[in-house]
Amino acid sequence: MRKDFLRLSLALIILIFIFYIFQQKEIAKESITYFPIDPSVTFPKASTSLEYNKKRFDEYSIFWKTQSSINKQAYLRQDMSFLFANGKLISTMGEWKQNKMELAEEKSIIESKSSLFQAVSFHFAEVHDSNGSIFSSQRISGDTLFVVNSTYDDKPFVFHTPKSNVEEEWKQELISETDDYIEFAYKSVLNKFGISLEDYHTRILLSDLTQFNDSRINLFSQEQTAEIIGQLTEGLYKNYFLGITKIDGSTISPIGSSMPVILIANNHLLVLFITESKEPVVLRQQISNL
Repeated sequence: MRKDFLRLSLALIILIFIFYIFQQKEIAKESITYFPIDPSVTFPKASTSLEYNKKRFDEYSIFWKTQSSINKQAYLRQDMSFLFANGKLISTMGEWKQNKMELAEEKSIIESKSSLFQAVSFHFAEVHDSNGSIFSSQRISGDTLFVVNSTYDDKPFVFHTPKSNVEEEWKQELISETDDYIEFAYKSVLNKFGISLEDYHTRILLSDLTQFNDSRINLFSQEQTAEIIGQLTEGLYKNYFLGITKIDGSTISPIGSSMPVILIANNHLLVLFITESKEPVVLRQQISNL
């Protein structure tokens, strides 16, 4: 009887311990949270790459990879990455680990139509110091790949940068198609919510955020820019990457949505896009402590 009681008690303790560990990991997983930037924490490596893999019949595959590392141990390392084709989100990747310095993730994507692929990744670290203070560090990386697929060719035209007149023509055609779709989505949101552009001094595509790793957003300092990017990363993770919350309270996948356009005012920013079913969405975020 006593042995049975001890076994039951031990089993219960083990279950509680497993539940606790699982719960702690889930908390960490769901919590990209911006904290003041620690300038001593840097990213020696932060990269995103897109490479053509192979063609089979009328389809081809793209190899998508992200890598990042920081210069010291972090309480939480987390990366999230978005892949767009002709202005529509077609896939996401996310990786997180505690007490690690490096992250790497990869995925193969199958497509058939000619596409402008744009990948953008947000690399994040949460750092706890010996005094119990919490800081963060961040970096954004991205890559662009043009793929022109034809049923008459054994291999598509594939390039990052055009090296011939034909490739330059295809580049301009795919960019035009992508820009037209993003502009259609953008104007749909503006019209739906009656947003006045006079209130916003800066417009940025999500894919263009990489330029602000080392340069500042118009009218803001470099320090303020880092805070805006950090808070935007937190908002995108909770309200886009994990799912889009609709007006009725339901949550839908972001896959199929348009590339977000970011409008920035002096004290807030808006993130504008349409869902796969073309429902306009606007996310608002305050710009604090500036």
